Amino acid sequence: MSDSKNKIINILKNYGELSQSDLVKLSQMSKSRVSEILSELEKDGIIERRRLIGKNLAIRLSSSKFLSIGIIKAAEYPFVVPFVRSLKDKGFIVDVKIYNNGLDLTRDLATGKIDMGFSPLVTQLIFQKIFNDFKIIAGGARGGGAIVGNSLDSYIGSTALSSMELWTMLFDPHLDIVEYESPEHLIMSLNTKRTNAISIWEPYPTILTRNGYKILHRFDEHNCCTLAVNSRLDSEFLLEIYYDSFQKFLSQKDRWIQDYSNLVGIEYNILKEATNNYIFDPIIDLEYIKKNLRRNNVLV
Repeated sequence: MSDSKNKIINILKNYGELSQSDLVKLSQMSKSRVSEILSELEKDGIIERRRLIGKNLAIRLSSSKFLSIGIIKAAEYPFVVPFVRSLKDKGFIVDVKIYNNGLDLTRDLATGKIDMGFSPLVTQLIFQKIFNDFKIIAGGARGGGAIVGNSLDSYIGSTALSSMELWTMLFDPHLDIVEYESPEHLIMSLNTKRTNAISIWEPYPTILTRNGYKILHRFDEHNCCTLAVNSRLDSEFLLEIYYDSFQKFLSQKDRWIQDYSNLVGIEYNILKEATNNYIFDPIIDLEYIKKNLRRNNVLV
């Protein structure tokens, strides 16, 4: 494949769906050359085009060959490794994108920049009301969240529209929550005493307790992040693969945790300890959860 074609493919991998005019700008190639390359890629089944308002076209990698999966940097998703491997065995080229928070991930899912993603259920439900371009199809893990720090008598750091923020509000509605955009920023706020405690997910409670901080409260084993897929994908086909790969994970956890450690760049021993704070289960009762969220005035 030519360098020009690879350049177009890599741009689409990084940005997701783009208008043809944006693709021309990002590639720094002429409009005619980009059009020629896209025609060849479309003929080979590598890209898909759809008409936007006016004469412009939206371009994306074909979901019959390419799939992008978003995860948050966390101890929560070692089961994603056998899932990716199973998808590759089916002939897909799979790209895993690692995010610092669920808000950015869910926004990319809702706007078509990624094909599927694991992000906080509460975030997905809020975005789904606005965009309605993806389906929530499965669970993954329950629990894994904690308030860590020195005391609960001041500001609590959390990430916006996250399970941690929701669970903190339900734990104590009177706590003052300060929002940060990443676990690194949360930990910095704790180390610099801008907050006395932070609400954060594994493996960070495990890491922080090793550094002398206390677990002030460990949240109940609620569903945290769930698997959502773009509505144009065959969700039943993907769900069958996901369930099968999840059983592979449950039967050989240590093997997949080691591979997952390499994927996210977190030490194996830390991940192994941190995953003990999760219950791994791909099944989710979405209507029951929605009912509980409405009861707590989280959803309307």
